Amino acid sequence: MYGNTMKRFIDDNGTFEIKIPVTWKYSLINGKIHTFQEYEIWKFDSFQISIRKVKDEDEKNKFLAISKSLVATRIGDVDYFSYPDAIEKEFTTKIWTKLYDDKIVIFTLTHQNNPDKDLDNKTIEEKIAIALSSIAEFRLIDGAQSASVINSYRFDMFLQGVGASSLILSKAVENKAFIESTCLLANQIDALLRIGIILKNQIINNNREIETEWIYQGLLDKKKSEKDIYKKSLDLGIIDQAFFDELYKLYDDRNRVIHRFIISEITLAEVEDIAYKYYVKTEDLNTTIYNLEAEQIKLNVGMTTIDDGKTEINHLDYIKGKIGKLNYFDNKEDEKANPS
Repeated sequence: MYGNTMKRFIDDNGTFEIKIPVTWKYSLINGKIHTFQEYEIWKFDSFQISIRKVKDEDEKNKFLAISKSLVATRIGDVDYFSYPDAIEKEFTTKIWTKLYDDKIVIFTLTHQNNPDKDLDNKTIEEKIAIALSSIAEFRLIDGAQSASVINSYRFDMFLQGVGASSLILSKAVENKAFIESTCLLANQIDALLRIGIILKNQIINNNREIETEWIYQGLLDKKKSEKDIYKKSLDLGIIDQAFFDELYKLYDDRNRVIHRFIISEITLAEVEDIAYKYYVKTEDLNTTIYNLEAEQIKLNVGMTTIDDGKTEINHLDYIKGKIGKLNYFDNKEDEKANPS
């Protein structure tokens, strides 16, 4: 459907990296238990990672002593130890652990004992195999490299978001969903301006730095609104005053679309016109970004490189982690006509 179904994941602190199914969502429980579950609310299985630094040599030796009574398990290229299964009435928990220098890493998979195949469509053996394939891709990140690794990861996630937004936009236009198109085009303009800010700053500062504040916003991070992005872009000369004023007008129009479609005289025909105006500005900004990239190449500054044409990218594979559910864009009629 979308080819490879695994995506890269790095925690917010840059402690570890792992590959997980694109259909898994992430949460952090009690500030320390990294938890992955399927998006569907009727699926109760969970895969968890716990990482704890040992206090001293005594605790390390205690772990090594306990591990002698556990079953050695080879996962990928690494030796782990597995505990006996914890079996309850409805669920079973499997546990794998390993000591990495001064850190104890524990993986757990909790799965239903009698999964409903109509709902879950995976056997218990398949669930265990998926968990093991993720564990095989796990690695701890050197603390000295955490900042650069996180920054690179977040920029990659940002680009995936841009790609996913483009795909969703094409579906919205195809279905004449002009309200959704308006929101997504505004989303695209915000993203293009953020890229422009990064490129321009790299030219000004003569470096390749990607400032995280423009590409990522966590739950506790200070918000940068669309208007903040417009203002910064104007200050850097990425857009001129006329373009800035047009974006402000479109921003107000977009708010009318979202908040006043029902309670004002605005019609879907007018929304289509607003969406088209957004599209025109998006095309203008694409040209602006292209020119900034060309300037970087000319000056040999920044992150832009010349494509040698040898790298092939499957764009659906690239953005699948941002989609989450692999059947969102399936054609149901085609499925009925051509059942697998």
